[in-house]
Amino acid sequence: AVVSTQSTGVMTGGLGIRWSFIGPFQTAHLNAPGGIRDYANRYSDGIVRVSKEFGEPRAMAGDTLEKMAEYLEAEMPVEGLPATLQWRNDILKLLAVVKQTFPAKP
Repeated sequence: AVVSTQSTGVMTGGLGIRWSFIGPFQTAHLNAPGGIRDYANRYSDGIVRVSKEFGEPRAMAGDTLEKMAEYLEAEMPVEGLPATLQWRNDILKLLAVVKQTFPAKP
């Protein structure tokens, strides 16, 4: 199974929250100190290995990576990532506080 009903916390408490306000590509751009190029260098081999279980994956390299990096670096320059990361973390803290005020499930 890809995910079980008991293991969805990774989406509701992790990546899903980040994706909801900055999207998956900006999330990846912030998840490595050097931005999306650094992220691809660190993680693309592992992502491709896991993705092969679901069909032929596209590598995060070459023209695909260049197009992603061009967009992301225009939106979030690598030298500004520490400040953007702090902004993201501040929002995550606020969202965590708000989630604590949600009423219990019936």
